[in-house]
Amino acid sequence: MKIRTGLVVGTVLSLGLVTGCGGGDEDAGTGSKASGSPKASASAGAADEPVYKGKPIPGLAAKPAWALAQKDGEEYSCPGEAAFDGQNEKGFPTVQKGVCQVGDAFVLVQERSVPDEESETETPTVHLVAHLFDAATGEKRKSLTVKCAYDPALEEQPSLDTLVQVGEWKDGSPALLIRTCENTEASGLKAATLKKIYTMYDPNGRELGSSTLTGEGNVDLPVVRGHVEMPDGEVTFAPIGGGKDFVLERFLADETIFGSGQGYVAKYDGAYSALRLADRTTGEIVWNSDDDVTPPRELRGESDDIKDGHKDLFPLRGDRATLMWTPLGSSESVITTVDLPTGRTVATGPTVEVNLATTDLAKIVVSPDGKTAVCNFGEGALAWNTETGAELWRQEADEKDIEPLQITPGGVLYATLDDGETAALAADSKELLGMVPEGTELPEAFSSNGYTLVDTADGLFAFEGEKA
Repeated sequence: MKIRTGLVVGTVLSLGLVTGCGGGDEDAGTGSKASGSPKASASAGAADEPVYKGKPIPGLAAKPAWALAQKDGEEYSCPGEAAFDGQNEKGFPTVQKGVCQVGDAFVLVQERSVPDEESETETPTVHLVAHLFDAATGEKRKSLTVKCAYDPALEEQPSLDTLVQVGEWKDGSPALLIRTCENTEASGLKAATLKKIYTMYDPNGRELGSSTLTGEGNVDLPVVRGHVEMPDGEVTFAPIGGGKDFVLERFLADETIFGSGQGYVAKYDGAYSALRLADRTTGEIVWNSDDDVTPPRELRGESDDIKDGHKDLFPLRGDRATLMWTPLGSSESVITTVDLPTGRTVATGPTVEVNLATTDLAKIVVSPDGKTAVCNFGEGALAWNTETGAELWRQEADEKDIEPLQITPGGVLYATLDDGETAALAADSKELLGMVPEGTELPEAFSSNGYTLVDTADGLFAFEGEKA
């Protein structure tokens, strides 16, 4: 499933909690209290708190809100991505990424597996504990124990980033996915069975829904917006916790998802054909660009006839998207904002020079509130207001090339420059706020309430994002 997202690339962390402790420990998938589950260490006092020694990062508060200190024998990792299917959004093979943010919380996973030679049981077992921390305070909301016994003769050892992952619930809200195992050994005439329990939780650790799948091919399937993507020719999406399945043709299942809920997919019959938007759950066409969408005035000729051309759709926030119109024979595109359920043009934005050969590689960076967008289509960066269409700024000819990375909740645009430096700019004005210090890990994603994690040799630090 090729979903354009802005998820942080996580790292393995050797850390112990310094501030905040609370919440209960539960066995994931059962809701029962876990006995002997490890807890993050309680506050040890200011004397034991790690000190941030790095240089100030523009766009972040001067001091961290809370921190995790290094502690021998305590290793934490960021979970994987629930929709991961072995490919990136362009369909190329890639490795699993770590994701720390889930809504207004951070989730960190602790490895508690006992080495085979020390285990008192004959069956190898992976044992993990996923901790949900309040992103603003560091208080522990919930700890979920994950256990998975496996038979090396039937399957590989499950990895941390396949058992604990960050994804979305059916309505598109952030959720934590945990897979636990219930495997049965062969006995008499009974063959061995492999079962995986798919359970999703909200950022507070409350269970949203759970489903059990049986069979060797159902252990590590992608989960897209609360639905398990089943392995068959025409792809079946089975809702976690029950409900009606829906089926997509294979090529539609691999397309970018637009909009909220289960969303929409775009269908093209050719480079200069009409763009058709289909409901993902039914495949029915909601609208097409030839009959149901009013093209911008810039695409009309002297006789008011609509010039044919190319149409490109890019996700924004909620049920809106960026629809770019490129007239036939022109290299200039007109940017518009459309309402996905109706095809109504919400705003007509600026025109931009576009190289059609690289359009598919373009990345539009959107602010969390969906109002500001920035992109570099090959001829320099451009920013515009998605609600009004007003151009906010454009890269000047004598400026370094700006490649946008992300916009923070405070309106700070992080972007790489053509000399390899990373700059922090005001997203709505292009004002240079500062340069990200060389060697500093760039904040790649924020929690929904505006916090990000910065990893250093001294520990992990949670910073609040500042307003531009």
